[in-house]
Amino acid sequence: MEFTINPRRALIIYMHSMKQVRQLKRFGIIQYQSRKQRYVVLYLDESQVSAATAKINKLNFVRKVEPSYRPDVAMNFGERVDKGFFKPENNAVPADDED
Repeated sequence: MEFTINPRRALIIYMHSMKQVRQLKRFGIIQYQSRKQRYVVLYLDESQVSAATAKINKLNFVRKVEPSYRPDVAMNFGERVDKGFFKPENNAVPADDED
């Protein structure tokens, strides 16, 4: 038996009402739900994202569905620091020192 990591993606589902949250369990794993702001974070396999997004959008209690863009963002910040991407310019005068 070999352990393999499946690529996963989160869907942020904005809802009109939180009464139907349990219906979303059939699509994936509910990671977080905010009752005050009325959204749910749902994790599912990368291969199922497009089909599940279409089905979830058709539900009448769903306002909007957005995929998480975190897997698309390069998380290797070490290369950017070495290149000087985060270094401030030395010749720039801060706006606070106008006394």
